[in-house]
Amino acid sequence: MYDAVTAANIPGDALMVAGYIDRIVLAPWTDADWMRFPRAVKVEIVKKASSNRGHVLDVEPGDARPDEAPGWVRMRRAAGADPTVYCSWSAWPTVRAAFAAAGVAEPHWWIARYDNDPTIPAGAVAKQYRGDVAPGFDVSAVADYWPGVDPAPGGNGSPTEQGEDEDMMRVDCKAIPSNGFATLDLAGGDDARITIYPGRQPVWIGDVFWWGEGHVPGDNTTGGLGNNPSPGPDALRVSAITTFRCPKALLAEVNFSSNTDFHIVARG
Repeated sequence: MYDAVTAANIPGDALMVAGYIDRIVLAPWTDADWMRFPRAVKVEIVKKASSNRGHVLDVEPGDARPDEAPGWVRMRRAAGADPTVYCSWSAWPTVRAAFAAAGVAEPHWWIARYDNDPTIPAGAVAKQYRGDVAPGFDVSAVADYWPGVDPAPGGNGSPTEQGEDEDMMRVDCKAIPSNGFATLDLAGGDDARITIYPGRQPVWIGDVFWWGEGHVPGDNTTGGLGNNPSPGPDALRVSAITTFRCPKALLAEVNFSSNTDFHIVARG
């Protein structure tokens, strides 16, 4: 897995990336930053313990404090997430002690130790073992199964295995080897997004469009906010959970083909 402050530093063909979705000093990743990695599993990091979003809380100087981590984990669990905390190897005992003092069960751990050894320490789910690799990214080893990020083992990628939000709309897409079409309603929020949960085989996405006020299904002339057409002449091959961000959208439309059943979820 690659992570970086600047998304453009990460190779575009990365299959797993982690980026920032809130701000303390530097700006978070933009929608365009996330869309650079259409084939990647995406891990969202927050720096502020007040951010009720994301997969991972960044605990290090200048970001969240060790004593703030238990409250963030409790908040995220209440929201249906299975959270992870990132910290350095040296700070890990201090952060774990904060959980013990607060009486909060420990989260999953992503540990940073720049020793060029990808071995994940016992009790952790990921290890950041190389830092600031030119042109400016970090490299982590990740367990085959990361709870809260990956679908549960033995499942088919269903979002119910990760917890459903109250504002979530799920469309169960049946296998259509030629051309299928799905329409999803959204609430127009800044964090509006749709997520593809592929089944046992990849889903081929032809186009993704999202719309604002004034769009009528089938009318591609009004209300348009954005689109993510597949690169090149071929459809986008989605073999891992993939999110398309569509801020302010009230409606999203997806063209697809798939030999197995899969799910599309809209949130926000």
